[in-house]
Amino acid sequence: MRAAVAIASVLAVMSAGCGGELPELKANAKSATPTGSRPAGNCAGSERFIESAWLKCIVVVRGTRRSAITEVSNRLRKQGFRVGCEDALGALEVVGVRGRTRIIASARHGAITFDESDRGKPLDVVDARFATAGSRRIPNNSVGLNISAGKFDPSSTPYPLPRGSCPS
Repeated sequence: MRAAVAIASVLAVMSAGCGGELPELKANAKSATPTGSRPAGNCAGSERFIESAWLKCIVVVRGTRRSAITEVSNRLRKQGFRVGCEDALGALEVVGVRGRTRIIASARHGAITFDESDRGKPLDVVDARFATAGSRRIPNNSVGLNISAGKFDPSSTPYPLPRGSCPS
């Protein structure tokens, strides 16, 4: 019985985000987010339990994929992150790594999908041709930016970055 109460207490603290890695990940994601961006909804995330802690936020940024990723990569560099970029499948992406923290930001035109099973939180930014019912189109002259922050376990080899250079 005491073990069940102890486990329930630990789970309650972890789900509340108290004392874990989620506040740090939120701060990292916020500091990488371009000025003037508008959130598409609440961020989704999880404390470390079975897997590593993670956070995902989707925002709408006025400008182009390039201007959004340039601002994110510049912000990450100033914070001491190693960065690499890649342009694939309609999205321009930057990956930044510092210590055990990884931030991935992906910008694309199209639409934002929502996860109705998770209280309607933004799920992804997709090409508008693949948007499902209930998706919200991204306004002209703007892009959707999916920012994910996470922790990974230490390794003897550095986390691999995309080989492309990032716009600056």
